[in-house]
Amino acid sequence: MRNIKYNDAKLSFIIDKNLYSETVVYKCFYWYLNDYEFDINPSESFYQITLINKTLMKFDEEELICRIKNDLADFKLREIINYETQNIKELIIAKALSNYEEEYTISTDVSDPIGFDPKSF
Repeated sequence: MRNIKYNDAKLSFIIDKNLYSETVVYKCFYWYLNDYEFDINPSESFYQITLINKTLMKFDEEELICRIKNDLADFKLREIINYETQNIKELIIAKALSNYEEEYTISTDVSDPIGFDPKSF
């Protein structure tokens, strides 16, 4: 987060597009809808984010910024885990839906740092 500006009940800042995907940004700020209105303006290299407290009351700027950083990290990690486990999910679904009389062959390379070999099944 850069260019953080706080004015009464309004907080604005920019987020680098190279760090967070559009999906991560929208998933993160969706959870703020109860208390804040938000606006996301994408440009070529960053997102301009504006949060406005719905009650128009002042809020603890540092606490909110800390919460946003934690939530962005949380959704980024979820995106990474989803990407890394996509092949495993597809294998589980294919195995569950396959006919047990036919042999299922794995057509993709799956790597796992803990040594799980899906071809052993």
